[in-house]
Amino acid sequence: MKVQLRSFLIILLALAVAGPAAFGQSGPDQAGSQNGAILKGIAFVATDSALEVVITIMGECVSQPLALSNPSRLVVDFAPAQKIEAKSVTEVNAFGMTNIRTGMFQPMIARVIFDFSGEIPAYTLQKTVAGLTVRFTHAEVPAAPQTKPAAPPVQQKPAAARVEKPAARREAPIETAESNWPRGFYNTTFGIFGGSYSSPSADFADVYGTDASFQYGLNLTRTLLYVKGFQVDATFELRTYSKTGKSTLSGDEAKFTMTPITIGGRILYQAKYVMPFVGFGADFYNYDETSALANTTGSASGSHFQAGLYVIFPKIEFLRLKIYYKYTKVTATENGIDVALGGPEYGLGLSFGFNLLKPGVLMH
Repeated sequence: MKVQLRSFLIILLALAVAGPAAFGQSGPDQAGSQNGAILKGIAFVATDSALEVVITIMGECVSQPLALSNPSRLVVDFAPAQKIEAKSVTEVNAFGMTNIRTGMFQPMIARVIFDFSGEIPAYTLQKTVAGLTVRFTHAEVPAAPQTKPAAPPVQQKPAAARVEKPAARREAPIETAESNWPRGFYNTTFGIFGGSYSSPSADFADVYGTDASFQYGLNLTRTLLYVKGFQVDATFELRTYSKTGKSTLSGDEAKFTMTPITIGGRILYQAKYVMPFVGFGADFYNYDETSALANTTGSASGSHFQAGLYVIFPKIEFLRLKIYYKYTKVTATENGIDVALGGPEYGLGLSFGFNLLKPGVLMH
Protein backbone atom coordinates (compact mmCIF):
# COMPACT_ATOMS: atom_id res chain seq x y z
CA MET A 1 0.00 0.00 0.00
CA LYS A 2 2.87 2.40 0.84
CA VAL A 3 4.59 1.67 -2.48
CA GLN A 4 1.35 2.36 -4.37
CA LEU A 5 0.84 5.62 -2.43
CA ARG A 6 4.39 6.73 -3.28
CA SER A 7 3.82 5.99 -6.97
CA PHE A 8 0.49 7.86 -6.88
CA LEU A 9 2.13 10.92 -5.31
CA ILE A 10 4.90 10.90 -7.94
CA ILE A 11 2.31 10.86 -10.75
CA LEU A 12 0.22 13.58 -9.04
CA LEU A 13 3.28 15.82 -8.65
CA ALA A 14 4.27 15.13 -12.25
CA LEU A 15 0.87 16.18 -13.55
CA ALA A 16 1.02 19.36 -11.51
CA VAL A 17 4.48 20.25 -12.86
CA ALA A 18 3.69 19.26 -16.45
CA GLY A 19 0.67 21.53 -16.48
CA PRO A 20 -1.29 21.79 -19.75
CA ALA A 21 1.02 19.31 -21.50
CA ALA A 22 -0.22 16.54 -19.21
CA PHE A 23 -3.75 17.05 -20.55
CA GLY A 24 -2.91 17.20 -24.22
CA GLN A 25 -2.40 21.03 -24.48
CA SER A 26 1.11 21.59 -25.73
CA GLY A 27 2.98 24.79 -25.19
CA PRO A 28 5.90 26.07 -27.31
CA ASP A 29 8.34 23.51 -25.81
CA GLN A 30 5.86 20.68 -25.24
CA ALA A 31 5.07 19.51 -28.77
CA GLY A 32 5.27 15.76 -29.10
CA SER A 33 5.34 15.13 -25.31
CA GLN A 34 1.62 15.25 -24.45
CA ASN A 35 1.73 11.65 -23.35
CA GLY A 36 4.75 12.07 -21.10
CA ALA A 37 8.48 12.55 -21.34
CA ILE A 38 10.86 10.24 -23.21
CA LEU A 39 14.05 9.00 -21.54
CA LYS A 40 16.39 9.28 -24.53
CA GLY A 41 19.78 8.14 -23.25
CA ILE A 42 22.30 7.76 -20.43
CA ALA A 43 26.00 8.71 -20.46
CA PHE A 44 28.64 8.97 -17.72
CA VAL A 45 32.05 10.50 -17.09
CA ALA A 46 34.31 9.14 -14.30
CA THR A 47 37.27 11.00 -12.74
CA ASP A 48 39.36 10.39 -9.63
CA SER A 49 37.15 12.66 -7.56
CA ALA A 50 33.65 12.21 -8.99
CA LEU A 51 31.36 10.25 -11.29
CA GLU A 52 28.79 12.21 -13.30
CA VAL A 53 25.84 10.48 -14.97
CA VAL A 54 23.87 12.51 -17.54
CA ILE A 55 20.29 11.36 -18.17
CA THR A 56 18.90 12.92 -21.36
CA ILE A 57 15.14 13.52 -21.28
CA MET A 58 12.81 14.94 -23.91
CA GLY A 59 9.71 16.56 -22.43
CA GLU A 60 8.65 17.75 -19.00
CA CYS A 61 8.69 15.47 -15.95
CA VAL A 62 9.65 15.39 -12.29
CA SER A 63 12.21 13.11 -10.63
CA GLN A 64 12.19 11.40 -7.23
CA PRO A 65 15.27 9.61 -5.79
CA LEU A 66 15.19 6.69 -3.36
CA ALA A 67 18.20 4.93 -1.79
CA LEU A 68 17.87 1.19 -1.07
CA SER A 69 20.14 -1.41 0.49
CA ASN A 70 20.65 -5.19 0.44
CA PRO A 71 21.81 -4.82 -2.30
CA SER A 72 22.89 -1.17 -2.44
CA ARG A 73 21.22 0.79 -5.19
CA LEU A 74 19.91 4.28 -5.92
CA VAL A 75 16.54 4.50 -7.67
CA VAL A 76 15.37 7.63 -9.53
CA ASP A 77 11.77 7.70 -10.82
CA PHE A 78 10.58 10.04 -13.59
CA ALA A 79 6.92 10.91 -14.21
CA PRO A 80 4.93 11.36 -16.33
CA ALA A 81 6.99 9.20 -18.67
CA GLN A 82 5.83 7.89 -22.03
CA LYS A 83 8.63 5.46 -22.90
CA ILE A 84 12.32 4.67 -22.61
CA GLU A 85 14.71 4.74 -25.58
CA ALA A 86 17.89 4.43 -23.49
CA LYS A 87 19.68 1.08 -23.13
CA SER A 88 18.14 -1.25 -20.57
CA VAL A 89 21.58 -1.96 -19.01
CA THR A 90 24.71 0.23 -19.10
CA GLU A 91 27.94 -1.13 -17.61
CA VAL A 92 29.91 1.38 -15.52
CA ASN A 93 32.39 -0.42 -13.21
CA ALA A 94 33.65 2.83 -11.68
CA PHE A 95 33.25 4.57 -8.32
CA GLY A 96 31.72 1.41 -6.84
CA MET A 97 28.91 1.49 -9.41
CA THR A 98 28.50 -1.70 -11.45
CA ASN A 99 25.53 -1.02 -13.74
CA ILE A 100 22.82 1.47 -14.63
CA ARG A 101 19.46 -0.14 -15.44
CA THR A 102 16.27 1.34 -16.90
CA GLY A 103 12.67 0.13 -17.06
CA MET A 104 9.02 1.22 -16.93
CA PHE A 105 8.19 0.69 -13.24
CA GLN A 106 4.50 1.50 -13.74
CA PRO A 107 2.45 3.21 -16.46
CA MET A 108 3.67 6.83 -16.61
CA ILE A 109 6.70 6.11 -14.37
CA ALA A 110 10.17 5.45 -15.85
CA ARG A 111 12.81 4.13 -13.45
CA VAL A 112 16.61 4.42 -13.51
CA ILE A 113 18.53 2.16 -11.10
CA PHE A 114 22.19 2.63 -10.12
CA ASP A 115 23.66 -0.65 -8.81
CA PHE A 116 26.58 -0.52 -6.35
CA SER A 117 28.92 -3.22 -5.09
CA GLY A 118 29.23 -1.48 -1.70
CA GLU A 119 27.85 1.57 0.09
CA ILE A 120 26.16 4.29 -1.97
CA PRO A 121 28.49 7.33 -2.31
CA ALA A 122 27.25 10.83 -1.58
CA TYR A 123 25.31 12.20 -4.54
CA THR A 124 23.51 15.28 -5.82
CA LEU A 125 20.81 15.65 -8.47
CA GLN A 126 20.77 18.69 -10.74
CA LYS A 127 18.09 19.41 -13.32
CA THR A 128 19.53 20.66 -16.62
CA VAL A 129 18.24 21.75 -20.01
CA ALA A 130 19.06 18.29 -21.37
CA GLY A 131 17.48 16.40 -18.47
CA LEU A 132 19.10 15.43 -15.15
CA THR A 133 22.71 15.10 -13.95
CA VAL A 134 23.50 12.82 -11.00
CA ARG A 135 26.94 13.46 -9.43
CA PHE A 136 28.60 11.00 -7.04
CA THR A 137 31.55 11.94 -4.80
CA HIS A 138 33.82 10.00 -2.43
CA ALA A 139 31.88 10.92 0.73
CA GLU A 140 29.67 7.94 1.62
CA VAL A 141 26.10 8.12 2.86
CA PRO A 142 25.63 6.13 6.12
CA ALA A 143 23.63 2.92 5.62
CA ALA A 144 22.00 3.36 9.05
CA PRO A 145 22.15 6.17 11.63
CA GLN A 146 24.21 4.21 14.19
CA THR A 147 26.06 7.36 15.24
CA LYS A 148 25.31 10.98 14.69
CA PRO A 149 26.32 11.71 11.07
CA ALA A 150 28.46 14.65 10.13
CA ALA A 151 26.79 17.67 8.59
CA PRO A 152 26.01 17.01 4.90
CA PRO A 153 27.95 18.89 2.20
CA VAL A 154 26.43 22.13 1.00
CA GLN A 155 25.50 20.63 -2.35
CA GLN A 156 24.01 17.50 -0.79
CA LYS A 157 20.27 16.86 -1.11
CA PRO A 158 18.15 16.41 2.05
CA ALA A 159 18.62 13.18 3.99
CA ALA A 160 15.18 11.95 2.87
CA ALA A 161 16.53 11.88 -0.69
CA ARG A 162 19.66 9.89 0.30
CA VAL A 163 18.50 6.89 2.26
CA GLU A 164 15.33 5.19 3.37
CA LYS A 165 15.42 4.28 7.07
CA PRO A 166 13.42 1.16 8.03
CA ALA A 167 13.91 -1.99 5.97
CA ALA A 168 10.15 -2.68 6.11
CA ARG A 169 9.49 0.47 4.05
CA ARG A 170 11.96 -0.35 1.33
CA GLU A 171 10.56 -0.93 -2.11
CA ALA A 172 11.31 -4.23 -3.84
CA PRO A 173 13.90 -3.87 -6.63
CA ILE A 174 12.56 -3.70 -10.14
CA GLU A 175 12.74 -6.88 -12.17
CA THR A 176 14.10 -6.57 -15.69
CA ALA A 177 11.32 -8.77 -17.13
CA GLU A 178 8.61 -6.77 -15.34
CA SER A 179 9.76 -3.55 -17.02
CA ASN A 180 8.99 -5.07 -20.43
CA TRP A 181 5.33 -5.94 -19.78
CA PRO A 182 3.27 -4.00 -22.34
CA ARG A 183 0.25 -1.98 -21.28
CA GLY A 184 -2.94 -4.01 -21.50
CA PHE A 185 -1.17 -7.39 -21.64
CA TYR A 186 -2.79 -10.27 -19.75
CA ASN A 187 -1.20 -13.70 -19.78
CA THR A 188 -4.38 -15.60 -18.86
CA THR A 189 -7.97 -15.25 -20.12
CA PHE A 190 -11.22 -16.94 -19.17
CA GLY A 191 -14.32 -16.59 -21.32
CA ILE A 192 -17.76 -17.73 -22.35
CA PHE A 193 -18.97 -18.07 -25.93
CA GLY A 194 -21.70 -19.36 -28.21
CA GLY A 195 -21.46 -20.54 -31.78
CA SER A 196 -23.60 -21.96 -34.57
CA TYR A 197 -23.39 -25.67 -35.32
CA SER A 198 -24.61 -27.73 -38.23
CA SER A 199 -23.35 -31.19 -39.14
CA PRO A 200 -22.46 -31.69 -42.84
CA SER A 201 -23.59 -35.35 -42.63
CA ALA A 202 -26.69 -36.30 -44.65
CA ASP A 203 -27.54 -39.08 -42.16
CA PHE A 204 -27.51 -36.56 -39.31
CA ALA A 205 -29.67 -34.14 -41.33
CA ASP A 206 -32.29 -36.87 -42.01
CA VAL A 207 -32.99 -37.14 -38.29
CA TYR A 208 -32.22 -33.67 -36.89
CA GLY A 209 -32.64 -31.39 -39.87
CA THR A 210 -30.26 -29.11 -41.76
CA ASP A 211 -30.87 -25.90 -39.84
CA ALA A 212 -28.01 -24.56 -37.69
CA SER A 213 -28.37 -24.44 -33.91
CA PHE A 214 -26.26 -23.07 -31.09
CA GLN A 215 -23.67 -24.71 -28.90
CA TYR A 216 -22.26 -22.98 -25.84
CA GLY A 217 -18.95 -23.23 -24.09
CA LEU A 218 -16.15 -22.01 -21.83
CA ASN A 219 -12.56 -21.28 -22.79
CA LEU A 220 -9.29 -20.84 -20.89
CA THR A 221 -6.04 -19.57 -22.47
CA ARG A 222 -2.49 -19.12 -21.18
CA THR A 223 0.31 -17.19 -22.88
CA LEU A 224 3.57 -19.13 -23.17
CA LEU A 225 5.71 -16.72 -25.23
CA TYR A 226 5.58 -12.98 -25.98
CA VAL A 227 7.82 -11.34 -28.62
CA LYS A 228 7.28 -7.72 -29.77
CA GLY A 229 3.49 -7.85 -29.80
CA PHE A 230 3.24 -11.46 -30.98
CA GLN A 231 2.25 -14.10 -28.46
CA VAL A 232 1.83 -17.88 -28.44
CA ASP A 233 -1.06 -19.23 -26.35
CA ALA A 234 -2.18 -22.66 -25.20
CA THR A 235 -5.98 -23.04 -25.27
CA PHE A 236 -8.62 -25.26 -23.69
CA GLU A 237 -12.31 -25.15 -24.69
CA LEU A 238 -15.34 -27.08 -23.48
CA ARG A 239 -18.62 -27.05 -25.42
CA THR A 240 -22.08 -28.56 -24.95
CA TYR A 241 -24.67 -29.24 -27.65
CA SER A 242 -28.05 -30.95 -27.83
CA LYS A 243 -30.77 -31.28 -30.46
CA THR A 244 -34.07 -33.13 -30.81
CA GLY A 245 -35.29 -34.81 -33.99
CA LYS A 246 -37.39 -37.70 -35.31
CA SER A 247 -36.18 -41.21 -36.10
CA THR A 248 -36.32 -42.00 -39.83
CA LEU A 249 -37.72 -45.49 -39.19
CA SER A 250 -40.34 -45.08 -36.50
CA GLY A 251 -40.87 -41.32 -36.42
CA ASP A 252 -40.32 -41.40 -32.66
CA GLU A 253 -38.48 -38.61 -30.92
CA ALA A 254 -34.69 -38.85 -30.89
CA LYS A 255 -32.35 -36.70 -28.84
CA PHE A 256 -28.69 -36.15 -29.58
CA THR A 257 -26.18 -34.58 -27.14
CA MET A 258 -22.43 -34.15 -27.37
CA THR A 259 -19.60 -32.56 -25.42
CA PRO A 260 -16.68 -31.40 -27.60
CA ILE A 261 -13.36 -30.77 -25.83
CA THR A 262 -10.73 -28.72 -27.66
CA ILE A 263 -7.00 -28.45 -26.90
CA GLY A 264 -4.81 -26.32 -29.14
CA GLY A 265 -2.41 -23.49 -29.70
CA ARG A 266 -2.79 -20.00 -31.16
CA ILE A 267 -0.66 -17.17 -32.48
CA LEU A 268 -1.94 -13.66 -31.72
CA TYR A 269 -0.81 -10.11 -32.43
CA GLN A 270 -1.69 -7.42 -29.89
CA ALA A 271 -2.56 -4.05 -31.40
CA LYS A 272 -4.11 -1.18 -29.44
CA TYR A 273 -7.75 -2.20 -29.71
CA VAL A 274 -7.79 -5.51 -31.65
CA MET A 275 -5.96 -8.85 -31.40
CA PRO A 276 -6.25 -11.08 -34.50
CA PHE A 277 -5.40 -14.76 -34.06
CA VAL A 278 -5.11 -18.12 -35.83
CA GLY A 279 -4.91 -21.52 -34.20
CA PHE A 280 -4.84 -25.29 -34.66
CA GLY A 281 -5.42 -28.22 -32.34
CA ALA A 282 -7.07 -31.51 -31.45
CA ASP A 283 -10.74 -32.20 -30.66
CA PHE A 284 -12.33 -34.98 -28.61
CA TYR A 285 -16.09 -35.55 -28.91
CA ASN A 286 -18.25 -37.56 -26.49
CA TYR A 287 -21.77 -38.10 -27.81
CA ASP A 288 -25.02 -39.78 -26.80
CA GLU A 289 -28.17 -40.48 -28.83
CA THR A 290 -31.41 -41.57 -27.20
CA SER A 291 -34.43 -42.86 -29.12
CA ALA A 292 -37.23 -45.45 -28.86
CA LEU A 293 -35.21 -47.88 -31.00
CA ALA A 294 -31.83 -47.77 -29.21
CA ASN A 295 -29.43 -45.72 -27.13
CA THR A 296 -26.01 -45.03 -28.58
CA THR A 297 -22.99 -43.70 -26.70
CA GLY A 298 -19.53 -43.18 -28.13
CA SER A 299 -16.56 -40.91 -28.73
CA ALA A 300 -14.48 -39.67 -31.64
CA SER A 301 -11.48 -37.43 -32.17
CA GLY A 302 -10.21 -35.10 -34.87
CA SER A 303 -8.60 -31.72 -35.50
CA HIS A 304 -9.59 -28.11 -36.11
CA PHE A 305 -8.57 -24.74 -37.55
CA GLN A 306 -9.67 -21.52 -35.88
CA ALA A 307 -9.29 -17.82 -36.73
CA GLY A 308 -10.76 -14.58 -35.45
CA LEU A 309 -9.99 -11.52 -33.37
CA TYR A 310 -10.49 -9.98 -29.97
CA VAL A 311 -11.91 -6.45 -29.72
CA ILE A 312 -10.38 -4.66 -26.70
CA PHE A 313 -12.60 -2.17 -24.89
CA PRO A 314 -10.85 1.18 -24.13
CA LYS A 315 -10.26 1.91 -20.42
CA ILE A 316 -11.35 -1.64 -19.47
CA GLU A 317 -8.60 -3.51 -21.31
CA PHE A 318 -9.14 -6.73 -19.38
CA LEU A 319 -12.53 -7.16 -21.11
CA ARG A 320 -12.48 -8.44 -24.73
CA LEU A 321 -15.15 -9.34 -27.30
CA LYS A 322 -14.21 -12.50 -29.21
CA ILE A 323 -15.33 -13.03 -32.83
CA TYR A 324 -14.27 -16.34 -34.37
CA TYR A 325 -14.63 -18.95 -37.09
CA LYS A 326 -13.77 -22.60 -36.44
CA TYR A 327 -13.79 -25.62 -38.71
CA THR A 328 -13.55 -29.06 -37.10
CA LYS A 329 -13.03 -32.42 -38.76
CA VAL A 330 -14.36 -35.23 -36.55
CA THR A 331 -16.06 -38.42 -37.81
CA ALA A 332 -17.89 -41.01 -35.70
CA THR A 333 -18.64 -44.53 -36.96
CA GLU A 334 -21.70 -46.40 -35.68
CA ASN A 335 -23.06 -49.64 -37.19
CA GLY A 336 -20.84 -49.20 -40.24
CA ILE A 337 -22.15 -45.68 -40.91
CA ASP A 338 -19.80 -42.66 -40.83
CA VAL A 339 -21.32 -39.50 -39.36
CA ALA A 340 -19.45 -36.20 -39.55
CA LEU A 341 -19.74 -34.52 -36.17
CA GLY A 342 -17.47 -31.61 -37.03
CA GLY A 343 -18.12 -28.80 -39.46
CA PRO A 344 -18.09 -25.00 -39.58
CA GLU A 345 -18.81 -22.86 -36.52
CA TYR A 346 -19.29 -19.10 -36.28
CA GLY A 347 -19.50 -17.48 -32.87
CA LEU A 348 -19.13 -14.67 -30.38
CA GLY A 349 -17.71 -14.66 -26.88
CA LEU A 350 -16.69 -12.48 -23.97
CA SER A 351 -13.27 -12.97 -22.35
CA PHE A 352 -11.78 -11.61 -19.14
CA GLY A 353 -8.01 -11.13 -18.90
CA PHE A 354 -5.83 -11.34 -15.80
CA ASN A 355 -2.17 -12.00 -14.99
CA LEU A 356 -1.21 -15.26 -13.29
CA LEU A 357 2.36 -16.44 -12.60
CA LYS A 358 4.06 -13.79 -14.72
CA PRO A 359 7.53 -15.42 -14.48
CA GLY A 360 6.02 -18.39 -16.35
CA VAL A 361 5.85 -16.38 -19.59
CA LEU A 362 8.93 -16.18 -21.82
CA MET A 363 9.40 -12.61 -23.05
CA HIS A 364 11.95 -11.07 -25.41
